[in-house]
Amino acid sequence: MVAIRQVSADQNSELAACVKAWRHRLVPDDRLLARRRRARRSNVTQEEVAEIVGVSVVWYSNLERGVRANYSDAFLDAVAEALRLDRHERELLYLLAVGRMPSPSPVGATAVVLGPALRQFVEGQRWATYVLDRYARVVLHNEVCEAYYPWLRSDPSYPRWLFTDADARRRLVNWDTDWAAPLLTQMRIAQALHPQDAGIAALVDACLATNPEARCLWNAHAANGCTLQSRRGIRLSSDHRTTLVDVVTLTDPSASELQIVSLIPVADPA
Repeated sequence: MVAIRQVSADQNSELAACVKAWRHRLVPDDRLLARRRRARRSNVTQEEVAEIVGVSVVWYSNLERGVRANYSDAFLDAVAEALRLDRHERELLYLLAVGRMPSPSPVGATAVVLGPALRQFVEGQRWATYVLDRYARVVLHNEVCEAYYPWLRSDPSYPRWLFTDADARRRLVNWDTDWAAPLLTQMRIAQALHPQDAGIAALVDACLATNPEARCLWNAHAANGCTLQSRRGIRLSSDHRTTLVDVVTLTDPSASELQIVSLIPVADPA
């Protein structure tokens, strides 16, 4: 159990000073919502950070003012990500805000470091583009992506959506052969590359346990989805018609475990 100690008034003052300083050092053009800015300000505002974190301005401003509150790990982690904190700064944020160190990561979980160049690349794409980690979690995506994958607003797990949500079958044409089988192949490869990673093993077990068709595909041992590009059908959230997309997968040499995926609409023939 993680020990919790009393947070003093002085520490709350230090919390306020640290969080404010971390926000002020942000470069506006490096933020997730840079292109949504309504005015040219020299500093990133509390409102903008709150929007990135996904909470109300009041709740975020409480943290920045050093107000004592029951801040959740998810909230503090989101703040650390939005403010671009390194490991030591994240630990300091936890100590000052809730009087303890961050909870240990689950066995096998691996932290993802997203560089500013990768963020700029993804956010600058005109097509739906997202980044998957070794657990097939969407750790970064642009705004266009939500038209294809509205589930991203609530859950970053691609396998959980694909194998447990009926909406996936409605949206994904040829769900089993074009979408499920390639993802299972990627999961099999990840498991082979990281045999000691309990997180990947747990993900595979959960997917196979909740979806009989996934288990059948897994037991078939077919190595599908290894090509860099494939054409697939998908239905947008705002339209029941099928849209053909080329699914293009890239890797970042500086973060080889990450996959960058773009869904490029196929132009209608003239």
